[in-house]
Amino acid sequence: MIIELFGSPGAGKTTLLRGLCRGMAKHGINVKTVNGYRLIEYGSAQDDGPEVRHAIGRIGRKIATSAPVLLSTLPKDGVASRLLASIPLRNRTWSWRMKVDIALLCETWHKAKESEGYFIFEEGLIQALCALVVLARTPGIDMVRDCLTFLPRPDLLVHIDAPQETLRRRLMDRHARQPFLEVLLFELGVDRGLKQADISREIAKCLRYAGWPLIEVNGADPHNFDEVITRVMEEHINESALG
Repeated sequence: MIIELFGSPGAGKTTLLRGLCRGMAKHGINVKTVNGYRLIEYGSAQDDGPEVRHAIGRIGRKIATSAPVLLSTLPKDGVASRLLASIPLRNRTWSWRMKVDIALLCETWHKAKESEGYFIFEEGLIQALCALVVLARTPGIDMVRDCLTFLPRPDLLVHIDAPQETLRRRLMDRHARQPFLEVLLFELGVDRGLKQADISREIAKCLRYAGWPLIEVNGADPHNFDEVITRVMEEHINESALG
């Protein structure tokens, strides 16, 4: 079973991910978590704090995995190539960076799909789609609709959102705590982060219209996460286990 979370930076994806991991662990479910380019990890999100998740080691791992992908040619009929071709980006640097992230993400997504068990993507293919639209040369909702026709569907999508001022405050706090190099390599910036919130909302509308399995949650109040975790466990995890 694959669960994907998506939403703007600062909305609460990591908080919800940890809650889901804890909730599933209480029921004896072995969950594997994925964050973008990183390899599948066994329940690591239960314990990783911000000081672990945002550390200098993350930069080293990113650099080590980038070169082979940049030098490779992606299969033309693959999801990564089609996604990158569908949404041309404004500059070459971001094109290189997104090529690495999306190629590795697609590889991990395929591996999860072919495996048994439960996988939670903190940043999956829908999150990558959101980021591409933010960075697009000429962004448009028609691009999103076209991409949804060939992107693989997870078993469940969870859209985490929050009021704009809440997001702005969280993003400013996050950037103040992180090293400059990490902000430069991994973050979109406050303004782009807020823009991604708007894009995530538009993409959520497209997903609902297209009939994707979607739950939406307001990340401004942590108590809302408890309700979503309970709902996921009762309506999706238990149903999957019985199946």
